[in-house]
Amino acid sequence: MKGSLQKKRDKYYVVVYQKDENGKLRQKWIPTGISSKGRNQTKADAALHRILTELEAQNAKSTSFLVTKLKFVEALLAWVEYKKYEIRTNTYELYTLNLNKHIIPFFEKKNKLVTEITIDDIEEYYKAKLKEGLSVETIKKHNIIIRGTLERELDKGTISSNPCDRARIPRRKRQDRFKGQAYTPEQANKLLEVIHGEVLEPVIMLGLLFGMRRSEALGLRWSDINFKNQTIVISNTMTQMRTLLIDEHTKSFTSHRMLSVMDDVIGYFKRLKAQQEANKREYGDKYHDSDFVCVWPDGRIILPGYVSHNFKKLLAKYDLPEIRFHDLRHTAGSLLLAQGVNIKQIQEFLGHSDVTTTLNIYVHTDENAKKETAAAMGKVLNLH
Repeated sequence: MKGSLQKKRDKYYVVVYQKDENGKLRQKWIPTGISSKGRNQTKADAALHRILTELEAQNAKSTSFLVTKLKFVEALLAWVEYKKYEIRTNTYELYTLNLNKHIIPFFEKKNKLVTEITIDDIEEYYKAKLKEGLSVETIKKHNIIIRGTLERELDKGTISSNPCDRARIPRRKRQDRFKGQAYTPEQANKLLEVIHGEVLEPVIMLGLLFGMRRSEALGLRWSDINFKNQTIVISNTMTQMRTLLIDEHTKSFTSHRMLSVMDDVIGYFKRLKAQQEANKREYGDKYHDSDFVCVWPDGRIILPGYVSHNFKKLLAKYDLPEIRFHDLRHTAGSLLLAQGVNIKQIQEFLGHSDVTTTLNIYVHTDENAKKETAAAMGKVLNLH
């Protein structure tokens, strides 16, 4: 149940919405007896928590006739199947994997009906997964499944409130928060020099020059490159879930984007296409013909797992600092920022859905810019 604190006649009240006998939502003001004057916010917050908890308990009793024998684990599985045709294939596979590996085993031990799940149960799950070493971001993804399941049961009338609404999701410690790991211009140029002739060359080129995600680079087709207009359209992704290769559209509207291509880069892709045409003639019937840009000499698609595993080997081979493939994307963003490209253009270039994402990742990465800012202030103000 959701509620809020409101002030009225110098007192705090808890305001909630409850259904009447006709099923219509009605506003209800519940007095806390706490003065809204002075420093009583903490007391009022505690009263809000207590009153909402009591109301939830009352509602649970009053709606006991709705209690079914539906186990929570059954509701979880039913929700994923319910969402199957609304979500991307790889999202469905990921949900199923997380359910079977983490969520189901935990809640099977509790052996609770969906109506018996509490805030404590959910928070206990979060803590257990943190203790196992899962990241806060991963736990938040698990929470999507748990919350979604309970929200559907709430809509069906099986439960009177969603305990996820007030369960506290763990927060990352400041030192654990992401810090973009990016190559310097010198390191990026060295990488471009040494990858010539490597199988991963086109994948790395796309990651570094266009900030493509691994899935976007592997999903790029020749039909996405317009040699005449010198543009690349990023509209598809290639991902892998266990042994299943998933080829589908980009995850959001902003991920679908068109980028301009420099003359030298267009020349590179023309040579790559010509080489693939030569390979096709050489391999004949054994060539795996497709429209994908990033393929083996015999036309086989380069797998996502191969990229991640062998990218690190390639860096070690040429004595370059170890980074993730995704850090090529951060390198692209950081290099653009250092060249004075505004943050909105970088957002569109990388396909971030929100400029806040771009700001959070890249604004803090340019340490030289911070020093220049400090130096500029020092020139303006004379401190003695």
